[in-house]
Amino acid sequence: MKIQVKFCGMTRQQDVLHAAKLGVDFVGFVLVPGSRRCLTRDALQLLLQAVPKKVKTVLVVADLELSEIQRLVADFRPGVIQLHGNEAPGFAAKIRGVEVWKAVHLRNEQDLLQAAAYPASRLVVDAGQGGSGQLCDWILAAKLAKTRNVFLAGGITPENVAEALLQTNAAGIDTASGIENAPGQKDPEKMQLLLQKIRFLTTKSTKGVSS
Repeated sequence: MKIQVKFCGMTRQQDVLHAAKLGVDFVGFVLVPGSRRCLTRDALQLLLQAVPKKVKTVLVVADLELSEIQRLVADFRPGVIQLHGNEAPGFAAKIRGVEVWKAVHLRNEQDLLQAAAYPASRLVVDAGQGGSGQLCDWILAAKLAKTRNVFLAGGITPENVAEALLQTNAAGIDTASGIENAPGQKDPEKMQLLLQKIRFLTTKSTKGVSS
């Protein structure tokens, strides 16, 4: 099974272009005030112009009004809106014209039950604060991945990505700080190495099944 990958917190055109060249599935752009990777609308527009059609775009937002989200969808036509705040399930269900993902923080079984019932096409299991580099709870993430399409986030690096996937069986990886030299400044070698580790793991798994 192919593991999908999202490089998030993009702030530079050269990083977007390199990610696309490496074959990443999604690139994420943060529109959350206070984030070290937050973009203005003008900066976002310039970056989106560098994204090839084969790569899907993800706009990360938190606690915006529904009208604001729909305006973003109309103006920028992203592939995905990723909710990263305290958005209620009913709110997410009202978003139209775009795929919706939800970032969830799993601390206990109650969080797990609430996340499993959330109306989003994909759940991004993250630490308490996105982009912090902190690991999420892989045990709870593994439980959620049994019933939902899960992307694993929170401190994923080239060094731990293989173990993270083996422990959680997540459908994808979402990383920002784990492939950076500084907030918003991606490291080309880390980007390439992380993807190589994932591809090696999936190739190894495929060979194991066929044998």
